[in-house]
Amino acid sequence: MTIPEQFRPFDDAQRRAIALTSDVVRRLEAGMSERDIHELAETRLGSHGFSGWYHAPEVRVRPFGDAGLLRRPSATTKLEPGDMVSIDVGPADGSAYGDFGTTVTFAAADDTEATVLSVARDCIRASCGYSSRWKTMGEIVIFAQAWAVNHRMTLAQKENVGHRIIGKEGWTSVGFPKSAHAATLMRRNQLHRLNPTRMSGMFAIRPEVDDKGHRASFEEIVYVDGDAKGVLGRDSLAEVGTLP
Repeated sequence: MTIPEQFRPFDDAQRRAIALTSDVVRRLEAGMSERDIHELAETRLGSHGFSGWYHAPEVRVRPFGDAGLLRRPSATTKLEPGDMVSIDVGPADGSAYGDFGTTVTFAAADDTEATVLSVARDCIRASCGYSSRWKTMGEIVIFAQAWAVNHRMTLAQKENVGHRIIGKEGWTSVGFPKSAHAATLMRRNQLHRLNPTRMSGMFAIRPEVDDKGHRASFEEIVYVDGDAKGVLGRDSLAEVGTLP
């Protein structure tokens, strides 16, 4: 798979973001709080060639119910064997950034995982595969919702499952990458149900699947350039939703 040249810096950043996340997951220990995991990601940032954040690490142990937009990592919620933990990182360097999220089961007694986790993984994989120049940004929301409902679950986000990935260009070159992150708050840059814009460019997709309050999510970046499409940081669709 040959990635169009304009997307290659973000492909490299996403590969390193995935490596950073895998690094953090391997270092998880029982008794760590959400804040401890957040700080662990901070300390490992430079080891993967990054100098700052597109968005700060988001961490949830035993993700349940609505996290809230301004939720901070808890110092009292501690990790225990068998817990699910969701981690979302947005590491950046001077020219590009990654945006990657995963949910894993910590120190599980066996290979069995929660059904919500496997449904969420299949949902992000299918949503990435469904993306194309012929789909609107809003259709990705509808597709992800249908996937969850068909598995007797729901989406935590009813209207929005992601956003456009914006490069260092125009006014976003000032204060990059924070300026690019701010631009994703504009409705035209969001994967919301009513967005009629056909897909072209890069998009972070993160459908959060809800099973009676228990939640799991994976985040990946897809690119669409005419008939060419793919997932940044991945060599194949089969890798989506996994860690190396």
